[in-house]
Amino acid sequence: MRSYLLNYKQQLEVIKGLSIDKDTQARIDCPFCNGRNTLSIDTSDNKISWYCFHASCSAKGRQQGEKDIHYVQKVFYGNKDLHIEDKDFVMPDSFQSIYSNEKAMHWLSNNNCWESWSWGRADFKYDVKQDRVVFLIKNNITHKIVGAVGRALNKKDFPKWYMYGNKDVPFKCGVCDDAVIVEDCPSACAVSNILTGISIMGTSIKDSHLDHIRPYKNLYVCLDRDATVKSYTIAKELRSSGFDNVIVKPLEDDLKYYNTEQIRRMFYGSENDARDT
Repeated sequence: MRSYLLNYKQQLEVIKGLSIDKDTQARIDCPFCNGRNTLSIDTSDNKISWYCFHASCSAKGRQQGEKDIHYVQKVFYGNKDLHIEDKDFVMPDSFQSIYSNEKAMHWLSNNNCWESWSWGRADFKYDVKQDRVVFLIKNNITHKIVGAVGRALNKKDFPKWYMYGNKDVPFKCGVCDDAVIVEDCPSACAVSNILTGISIMGTSIKDSHLDHIRPYKNLYVCLDRDATVKSYTIAKELRSSGFDNVIVKPLEDDLKYYNTEQIRRMFYGSENDARDT
């Protein structure tokens, strides 16, 4: 059985047929490519997600059920995101399933975003009218969609990034107590295995962003490598706004190009934290 011969629904049927217990996180042999211990599967928090780490296997997907109040209390104890205003946001009719466009799915996979989706940390759509990959911005307590940001798939299209609806709410990905401020959505997705990624969609911090980043224990600033000076500027602004534990991490490459282990070593390895003085 080869995963590239099966569509999402067919893969889902195979996964359900494995009879994995509820609230299980495990690595097992892949039923699609026969890889030994290469399939990561997660049935916790009323979802099913799967991802094969074998290079030649394309098995991946997620089916999300409704999250109950116990999940909300467990992950967001302290009501971290209640400050997000639930302003009305109506998704345009042009937003379609991400599965409707192969180019969009390929872009997400190549830009280190797909794993965050398969583990339920991010949600994507495809804008058929503007030909964009769309990152949905949600209130992490209520799960209500409060905005969206789209990335053009055609390099000639302008602007490259487009904000739909509420422009004052950053895109967040992850549920960790430590957070890192990044420029774009793929970078936020890339770090979400280790930290909560917060994309400010640019190189400057807005006053409206402050409440969204205040609850986190440690706050890193990690803009793209060509904006290191801006990272130090943001760190100073945050400290002047009452944020105590702000750490700058200069980059050799943009965060979206790092894998999980590289990100883990960068933030929690033996290297000294880079602070501006």
